[in-house]
Amino acid sequence: MMFITVAFALFVYIFLYKMIRKNDTTYLWILSGQAIGILINLVSVLTGVFFAVLCFTLCIVIPIIVIIMEKRGLYFAEIIYLLAAKACMYMGNTKKAKEFLIVTVTKNDTSYYGHKMLAEAYEKEGGMRKAIEEYVRVLEIRKNDYQSYFTISVLLKDLGRKDESIQMLKTLTAKKPELFEATEMLRRFVFRPRKV
Repeated sequence: MMFITVAFALFVYIFLYKMIRKNDTTYLWILSGQAIGILINLVSVLTGVFFAVLCFTLCIVIPIIVIIMEKRGLYFAEIIYLLAAKACMYMGNTKKAKEFLIVTVTKNDTSYYGHKMLAEAYEKEGGMRKAIEEYVRVLEIRKNDYQSYFTISVLLKDLGRKDESIQMLKTLTAKKPELFEATEMLRRFVFRPRKV
């Protein structure tokens, strides 16, 4: 700060007292050099501030955020694996997504999102039995995931296990009667005309 103050004072002195008073433009070379020096110093101060803020963020802010997240049950590694799996699923690489998700659920068996995404990956690949197993695990973790109840009933129907599918739909409609898809599917099962 002292450097900028002295440099600016000398700049003003040369500009006012030497160049303007003497009406001598040869001082422009000195003033140009001074302006460049002041600018370089200002840039170095600003980048110094930028790097100081960056260091503070990387060394203090982010670790504190991670600690707070993990105190609330959101684990940093799990979030990274889930984001990587989501990206792989988006790009159509379910095999690689499953690898990330298997690591996630191995490290944290109570990972709701890990099991849910793994079930979706199995379902996308056609592994309906494994998908059902994962959806059941999702329901063990979060009993009010009514969409998973419905998905299990659809998968059971697709596997030809109609009675189990109907039972899941009855359970679901008893708990969440406003879920139109489940009510409609159950109605089609129950009121479908039987072939004689």
